[in-house]
Amino acid sequence: MASTLLYIRHMVCVKCILVVREQLVELGLVPLRVELGEVELRDDAATIDWARLRQCLEAEGFEILDQLSPQQRLVAQIKEIIVQLLATEPAALRSGHFSRQLSQRLQRRFAYLSDVFSATEGLSLEQYVIRQRVEAARRLLREGTLPVGRVARELGYSNLGHLSRQFQRETGTSPTEYRQHCLATTVSQVSGEQ
Repeated sequence: MASTLLYIRHMVCVKCILVVREQLVELGLVPLRVELGEVELRDDAATIDWARLRQCLEAEGFEILDQLSPQQRLVAQIKEIIVQLLATEPAALRSGHFSRQLSQRLQRRFAYLSDVFSATEGLSLEQYVIRQRVEAARRLLREGTLPVGRVARELGYSNLGHLSRQFQRETGTSPTEYRQHCLATTVSQVSGEQ
């Protein structure tokens, strides 16, 4: 039985990988590999209900790409590197470090990578990195175990003020207010269950 390779647009974070995998399994498909922008299924293409698969993924905000252009493939590689760096060495996502790191890994000038990313995704590479870092901060703040300053350090921010400014710009609230809201929501859910 031949495997099937899918290219999926709008997969931007680890949570997207989990959502796509969950959708595939719910449809009775067997994912061998799920990465940002790319899925390999054990299932043969002829046995897949493509209309249903497209509908399920589109309902979650994803889109199956029939053919992935070289630019889209490059963008998928960039996103994968960003997710890896965020998980393993977030300090590398600081402006100067990141541009060198990305250029070195993909063997291309950063300006070219940035232009391709912006043209393909409709937002700048810098904006995308900021969104990923803020999303990671939100995750850590929801867990509630680390002080806000430690969250900033864990994600490679030079200081708490830098995280706070980006967090406020992206979410409309400060990291501390966000954590307090998450804790209040959790407490009200727990007390409502009793």
